[in-house]
Amino acid sequence: MTALIIIAALILIILLAVNIPVEAYIRFYGGKADIKVKYFFLSLYPKKEKPPKSKKKRRKDKPPKEEELSLEEEMISEDISTEEVPEDTPNEDAAPKEDTVGEEGSPQKGKPQKEKKPPLLERINAKLDELTRKKNSVMLLIELVTEPLKRFGSKIRIDDVIIDFAAADEDAAKAAISYGRIGAAVYDTISFLRCFVGMSVRSINISCLYNTPADKSRYDGECKVRLRPASLLNAVFAVGFGYISNKKKYSPVMELFKKG
Repeated sequence: MTALIIIAALILIILLAVNIPVEAYIRFYGGKADIKVKYFFLSLYPKKEKPPKSKKKRRKDKPPKEEELSLEEEMISEDISTEEVPEDTPNEDAAPKEDTVGEEGSPQKGKPQKEKKPPLLERINAKLDELTRKKNSVMLLIELVTEPLKRFGSKIRIDDVIIDFAAADEDAAKAAISYGRIGAAVYDTISFLRCFVGMSVRSINISCLYNTPADKSRYDGECKVRLRPASLLNAVFAVGFGYISNKKKYSPVMELFKKG
């Protein structure tokens, strides 16, 4: 009974842990990014730097005393003589060099024969077949992960979005064109993300600075991203279950990863 209570308590703790959201605070001001990631009360990023440990001075060990050789060892070392091997001794293991005989019977030096390449048309066909297999594998991979990724995206929250952009240029026409492009890109991106991700916007400010150097353009902003680890685990399990349930169909996907 006690073991069951402990197991149930562990499962409850794990379920609570994976359902506590991870929060990321992303800020970008003055060309510098500031990212902070928190989980419950823990700071995952950036990690606090530990103070450097003070190095203790090690005592210098005294060199060991050299042991004196005894008289007998000195006598033996003097009597030992190395035998010199004559340089001109023939090597019995060396095999005599043989000259390769050509077609007409004349000796020729051995040269590596060049491998004949297949015709150009065959190489092109082989390359096209390889590209077709890769394309089919990529399409199967997209089919496998599309639905889990959609469900995973719906669990992500992007809140408190603040955008403060400014298009600057000394030429008024160029500044106006940049202003229009930036505005279109910002609103199109937000509309696209809202199709897959929950999002709340606090403020959007896009301005145009005429008669101003282009390097005075401004791209500032911040947002908060929230995600539960359980949502990521569910997406991974969904992809894995989809692959295992129809392994024969999705086997080319694994071959694609192995070749990559």
